[in-house]
Amino acid sequence: MQKLKNYKNSTKIIIAIFLICLIPFFLTGCKKKEETGILFNSEPITKENVLHASRSFEAGKRIYYLFYSHKKIDTEFIRVQLFKAEEKTPLGGYSILMTNDYRVMKQNQYYYYNHFTVHQPGRYVLQVFSVNDISKPLAWNYFYAY
Repeated sequence: MQKLKNYKNSTKIIIAIFLICLIPFFLTGCKKKEETGILFNSEPITKENVLHASRSFEAGKRIYYLFYSHKKIDTEFIRVQLFKAEEKTPLGGYSILMTNDYRVMKQNQYYYYNHFTVHQPGRYVLQVFSVNDISKPLAWNYFYAY
């Protein structure tokens, strides 16, 4: 009887140690590497300043953006949409300011680069879609104009 009790206790200890070692793997997952993204800058984006992306800009000044993808962009056209998030509107009001379609050139099939200007302070979101599927953006990012 004593041996059976010792066996049950040692089994419980082994299971507890196993769970303590296994639980951190389930609680700390790896983040999937982003396939696409959008970077903003107040100056034209070059190899030297690509790591100096910003999210805060002066209203009325040009904002340069770079849409990039680790995989080849499989569409001939992309749709770029800019909208403003209204702060005073209940339930998150949004105003679409710009929607343009651009051709993805063969020499630039991993990125698209352009600029725009916003003239009012606020929070803005830029989204990039494939024209073939406008239900889900390829990438989006937000910024502020003051």
